[in-house]
Amino acid sequence: MPSPQLQTLLESLISSRANPPTSRDEIITAYRRETDDCWVIDGSAPTIAGSTTVESVSAAGVASEWVLAEAADPELRIMHLHGGGFMAGTLDRYRHVAEALSRTSGMAVLAVNYRLAPEHPFPEGLDDCVSAWRWMHHNGLAGEAISKSVYLSGSSAGGHMALALMLRLRDEGHPLPKAAVAFSPGADFTGSAPSITERADIDPCFSQTELDLIAEVYVSDGTPLTHPYVSPFFGHYEGLPPFLIQTGECEVLHDDGMRVVEKARKAGVDAHFKSLPGLIHCTENWCHAVPEGLALLQEAGDFLKHHL
Repeated sequence: MPSPQLQTLLESLISSRANPPTSRDEIITAYRRETDDCWVIDGSAPTIAGSTTVESVSAAGVASEWVLAEAADPELRIMHLHGGGFMAGTLDRYRHVAEALSRTSGMAVLAVNYRLAPEHPFPEGLDDCVSAWRWMHHNGLAGEAISKSVYLSGSSAGGHMALALMLRLRDEGHPLPKAAVAFSPGADFTGSAPSITERADIDPCFSQTELDLIAEVYVSDGTPLTHPYVSPFFGHYEGLPPFLIQTGECEVLHDDGMRVVEKARKAGVDAHFKSLPGLIHCTENWCHAVPEGLALLQEAGDFLKHHL
């Protein structure tokens, strides 16, 4: 049975979807006008513990911040990429997720404010992620310092970015994470996954029309949607590190993650897919109020710790 908090969240999302965006301009406006009020469930809003360290940094020119929960090891580092459909999202808005991930993993989290479309379309945001990733190896909360181990995570568009980043890091010969986690990633902008249509009636967050609009906003330079850095499903996965993908059962993106993991496992990668019964897109964003959301971050933290 879903928790009462999850049920409240579902009802809120369904009621807010009465008039979904149907054009490029509408979807940009819709994503950017959302406020932190969307995180409030039954009066519970995200908070950051007073013992948590938050420090703004420039990661090779990319605006970022370190988030370190009490007792976390600053020499174990996760780079986390927020969601927002490639066109929205701020460090402030997702700080509570970064803190929860630091707490559950026992590691420092570098939250990266990569550039957003349409002002900065593909591949500019991904370029930022490469730069920040390379910087993180040699820089921590105390300044220049080699890390013990480095990890990668991302939610929604950030999960997509995490998959694309691993492919690009491998292709360019850069160090890879020891392990990675992607929450509810999209991985195929061509819309070929069966769940795009099969789960359309139970997804309160996305439709095929919206995913097509997101692709239009994000990829504006004529790059084919089948390019692996645009749609990671079309990449080859040989040589990638262990990774976990968590996706809600009630998502049109459900099969994107599942098919990536199937492909990676065939390539010999220690890849894992978790289909989450009754859950929606990126339930972890409500980790402060919805028990199921916090449980996802606990599982992610445990997975990363397993690969110390």
